[in-house]
Amino acid sequence: MPDPPKYAFCEPTSRNFPDDWKNAWFRRYAVRQENGLPEYTCPLCGERFSHEDIDLLQGDHVWPYSLFGDTSWDNYRLICLSCNAARGNVIDKVLRGVLGSGIFRHMVLEFLERELGRDHILNHPFLKDLANSLTPTAAHE
Repeated sequence: MPDPPKYAFCEPTSRNFPDDWKNAWFRRYAVRQENGLPEYTCPLCGERFSHEDIDLLQGDHVWPYSLFGDTSWDNYRLICLSCNAARGNVIDKVLRGVLGSGIFRHMVLEFLERELGRDHILNHPFLKDLANSLTPTAAHE
């Protein structure tokens, strides 16, 4: 994966990608056709776009922003407006199953305990409920 444009700063918690990233991504991943002009292919539907059609492409969060995906070059891809509208904040069914499983919640809780400490978790309303739902004995500590 190429590096992001050095002149286009991006705040990871921002909702939108920098406009300059679209051009940088297009130039990097467009394929020159027999006529010498670059064409970019939407990775979801396969439709091809010339640089004249770049306004029909949009930066997309691979891991949806609404599901805590960061606004970073590593989480960026360029897709067509139709695919972006249809995609919404959908993630793969298999991935959704893993994220909804108790195993993942245990991993999150273990990470938070390492980062914040058990006392902080037990004093935080939401995290305390998460801890109690995963470890029934936590309420008695």
